[in-house]
Amino acid sequence: MVYLRIASALIALIYWIAEPIGGDGSLVNSLIKASCVTLLAVSVVPSGRLMLVAALALGAAGDYLLSRPGDIMFMAGMGAFAVAHILYVVLFLSLPTRMRIVPMVALVAYGGLMAVLMWEGAGALRVPVMAYIVVIIAMGLAALSRARSEQFWVLLAGAGLFILSDTLLATRLFLWEGEAAFPGAFLIWPTYWCAQFALMWGFDRSRA
Repeated sequence: MVYLRIASALIALIYWIAEPIGGDGSLVNSLIKASCVTLLAVSVVPSGRLMLVAALALGAAGDYLLSRPGDIMFMAGMGAFAVAHILYVVLFLSLPTRMRIVPMVALVAYGGLMAVLMWEGAGALRVPVMAYIVVIIAMGLAALSRARSEQFWVLLAGAGLFILSDTLLATRLFLWEGEAAFPGAFLIWPTYWCAQFALMWGFDRSRA
């Protein structure tokens, strides 16, 4: 299944550096975007890690939904990612634990700061956005609570990159008010795809 992972990486790279095919919001663009994580999900199927497959598949569904126009699609995409994060939490909790109080408190504080900053800008989406912040911070806490293992740093990097990517996306959507394009926008996609790849790789090679 290594070929599927290579194909995912190549498509993700092309999607990142090329102008959206068919324009932003086009069906073709949405399908290309969703195909990247879909290929990662399919590559895990032979391992029998069905919860990991489901988490990745929900991520792919979220990619598709968030790339479609309208608030309903946005909320559906956010919901798909929220459930994916919950599955990642369960996967993290299936591994040996070790509490790291200082970084965990720091992460909770970071989540609180993001909630305060996003409160006004989220507008009508305030409730789902706040709920999503809780879920993704929970995923980060679960990653920090894992014991050191061969895949510890890969999984921690995956969780960290996911939080970074979502922070950049939320900043662009709810905080950025300048007329110029948000300067961090070009990092949203590569940090997201690398996060999914790291989580896929780490969990696929971990043993509960």
